[in-house]
Amino acid sequence: MSRRNQRLAWLGDVGRTTRFVADLVATVDLERAVTGLRGGAVAGADRPTVTDPAAVVEDPLLGARIAVLTTDDGRQIALAEPSTEGWLAATLARRGEGLVGAYWSVPVGLDVVRTMAAAANIRLSRSATGPFGRSVLLLAEIPSSPLVILVERLAVPSPP
Repeated sequence: MSRRNQRLAWLGDVGRTTRFVADLVATVDLERAVTGLRGGAVAGADRPTVTDPAAVVEDPLLGARIAVLTTDDGRQIALAEPSTEGWLAATLARRGEGLVGAYWSVPVGLDVVRTMAAAANIRLSRSATGPFGRSVLLLAEIPSSPLVILVERLAVPSPP
């Protein structure tokens, strides 16, 4: 299991089949950060573009406004600015601007994730819909830990 998702070991086989969705990057000024990323001001950003500039969405789990950007190599970055005194604001206060976590897609429903979390004595937030769909936040024991958001797998539509 990679270093990036070692906090998902409690998911067993499900954890090994999670799919990385996006890096979570915190900022205090979303517009400035988008401009900086576009200009290559952030190391390793590969001049990302906003997938849809008008599509800044709220992530109620983090208490943040999120702009999803896509790099030239297809990686996604969830650029987040606090909109409430929630998890992102607290993390930003402790860690400063920059990479603060990641979104991961789990290949099962969140009900299964909740059952597995309870069995492993892992705390999860309530479910909410964020920039990548229905998700939960892994509630860390240490407040300065990287944020881990688990996104429910998308159902594959059946043919008409």
